Amino acid sequence: MKINQFILFICVLCMFSSCRSEKIIVNKKIINTEGEPMLIGRITTDALTSPDFKDWYLKEYDSYIPKKKFINTIRRKAKFYRIEIFLGTWCSDTQEQLPRFLKILDESKFPKKKIDLYALNKNKESFYGEQNQKGITRIPVFIIYKGENEIGRITETPTHETLEEDLYNIFLRK
Repeated sequence: MKINQFILFICVLCMFSSCRSEKIIVNKKIINTEGEPMLIGRITTDALTSPDFKDWYLKEYDSYIPKKKFINTIRRKAKFYRIEIFLGTWCSDTQEQLPRFLKILDESKFPKKKIDLYALNKNKESFYGEQNQKGITRIPVFIIYKGENEIGRITETPTHETLEEDLYNIFLRK
């Protein structure tokens, strides 16, 4: 009986030790080789409004006016989708398109818990390798999922007139 209790104790101990998870670093800021600050890895929108990034982020966010004719459809369909965004705070396309895209999501009341933001370095690499297996060659890229399936992506700039029209068209396809 004592041997069985000892084995049970070891099994429980192993189970608890394997459940421990490392703390994921969020909003990691580094200084690149040019001496400029940049974010890397998983980030939140709070990091984009920090002193190092807020000038370009808030300028574009505040000045962008999404086309309302697409917002209502995006709002109605949002519950079925999730979005991964890969960006570079050092990238001029990110500095223009990311604030606009996030404003579209805010105005359409897209659930923040269904949006994951990952900042990449100039080699298009993240802190924990979140970009692996995603086929990212240009940024920003907005990847839209329904369940676990990718159903569309917007890379760098919109293919239609606006980002909200691109997102609207992706939502209507599926």
